[in-house]
Amino acid sequence: MLMPVRDAAPWLAASLRSLTRQRVRDLEIVAVDDGSTDGSGAWLDRAAAAEPRLRVVHTPPLGLPAALATALALARAPLIARHDADDLSHRDRLALQHAYLAAHPRVSVVGCRVRLFPGAAAGAGMRRWAAWHNGLLTHEAMAREALIDSPLAHGTALLRRAALARAGGWQEHGWPEDLDLWLRMLERGAVFAKLPRILYAWRQHPQSATRRDPRYRRERFLDLRRTALERGLVHGAARLTLVGVGRSLSEWRAALARRGRDVRIVAAGRPARTALVALRAPIVLVFGAAPARHRWREALAAMGLRERADFVFVA
Repeated sequence: MLMPVRDAAPWLAASLRSLTRQRVRDLEIVAVDDGSTDGSGAWLDRAAAAEPRLRVVHTPPLGLPAALATALALARAPLIARHDADDLSHRDRLALQHAYLAAHPRVSVVGCRVRLFPGAAAGAGMRRWAAWHNGLLTHEAMAREALIDSPLAHGTALLRRAALARAGGWQEHGWPEDLDLWLRMLERGAVFAKLPRILYAWRQHPQSATRRDPRYRRERFLDLRRTALERGLVHGAARLTLVGVGRSLSEWRAALARRGRDVRIVAAGRPARTALVALRAPIVLVFGAAPARHRWREALAAMGLRERADFVFVA
């Protein structure tokens, strides 16, 4: 279990308790104190003196990808789990995920559904994300939505170490490290799974990294998605069709045109016939709303076009 820690003192006791109560044998918890200034490091040292399964290492404040890389280098198990220092894992989480990987040897990473708590602290955007995330239960669903947002909550993941290594592990690029890893794993043929049970509680508070860390700003998400798109569907394409409306369409047009590529714009919110006859693969559709993606997905499939081969959705 890898647990990066940065100024998480108010939540460490409950978070660690949720790990030490896991119903698995041979649990190893590697906590990396990533330059905390609130006493988290000292608290972890005291906890490790009483809990032999907990190993603690202290580093300067290098950031989440570096902390995860440090923890991974110290971990000895062939299966690598994630857990954030302010969150809670259900006591059955690791046992159920371990059993799933044992029964499905082709699966590279398994997550679970999440619950946001306290509910009053979760904004509308996070509630929409959680509902979307919890609805993506198959590899196919997660793979096709991976350029919309992170389809598997980072803290819920149990990964095969070999699959993690094949994708290059966690890397620092100044953008969301979880989606970056998932996209690289998918490109290398990794198979994703998600247990249909809520086994992870994601704490909502003003100091959370998703609210404060610059790597999670919209422009950094856009840079990551564009880079992955350049490696994938539009790699080597001299021209493409970009479909959408509004500000998001303009943002993507500017991002893709920087490479000197001919970007054909189809400004359409719905798949009317006049829009459909103008499409030429590869097609990038900019729709953050699930109902719009559903309408376009059905229309393109009826034309014989294949998702992730001829077209892809981004947000």
